[in-house]
Amino acid sequence: MDSFTDERNSWYNAVRLEDSHDYSSATLSYIEDASLCLGRSLFTRAAMSSSCAASCIATLGDATAALKLYSTAASLYEHNGDLSLGKSLRESLWSLLHAFEYFTLVSDHLSAERVSKKYADLARRVDRFEANSVFDALKVRRESVLEARSDLSPPNGFVEKNVPESSKIQHSVESFLQQVETMVMGVSEETEFEEIPELEKDNFDYESESDYNERRIVS
Repeated sequence: MDSFTDERNSWYNAVRLEDSHDYSSATLSYIEDASLCLGRSLFTRAAMSSSCAASCIATLGDATAALKLYSTAASLYEHNGDLSLGKSLRESLWSLLHAFEYFTLVSDHLSAERVSKKYADLARRVDRFEANSVFDALKVRRESVLEARSDLSPPNGFVEKNVPESSKIQHSVESFLQQVETMVMGVSEETEFEEIPELEKDNFDYESESDYNERRIVS
C-alpha cells in the first residue's frame, strides 16, 4: 500500500497529473508505469496504464497513437489471459473479456473474434450448463463498448493543439510499443492457447453449429 501511494510511484503521479488536466505529463507517466510493469511481467497493470495513456493522448488530439495504445492494451490482456490459464481460470476469463472489449473498441474484428472464441471455449469448459450466458455476456460487453466509444473524444471538444513535449511523447509511445513487440508478441505467437495442459479435454463436441454462428455474430 505504501508503494502505491508514494508520490514517486509512476502510477500515482500519472493519476495526479491526469486529474490536474496535465495530459502530456500524465501520458508520459502512464507509459513509464506501463513499461516498468511490463518489465516485471505485470501484464494487467501494463495494460491498464497503456489504456489510460491512450485516453490522455486522445484528449491531446492524437487519435492514431491512442488507437495503437488501446490495441496494445488488448494484446496485453489477451497475453495475460493465456498465461493465467494454468494458475487462475477466473483471472484468465477476466483478462480475455477485457481483451475482447479493447479489440472491439479499436474495431479489430478478427482479434475480437479470436478472443471471444477463447473466452467462450474456456467459460463453457468451466460450466457447460451456462452456454447461453457466455454469449450474452460477450454481446452485452460489445454493446457497452460501442455505446461508450463516443465518450472517448476530448471533453467538451477540447483538443490541445500545441502539445507540450510532443516529440518526447511520440518517442515514449514508440519505445513502449517496441518493448511490447519484443517481450510479448513473439511469445504469444509461439503459445497455443488450446495446448495448456491444465485444461481437461474430452472427446464430445460441446459447440453446436448454431452456437458457432452465434459466436461469430458477437464480433
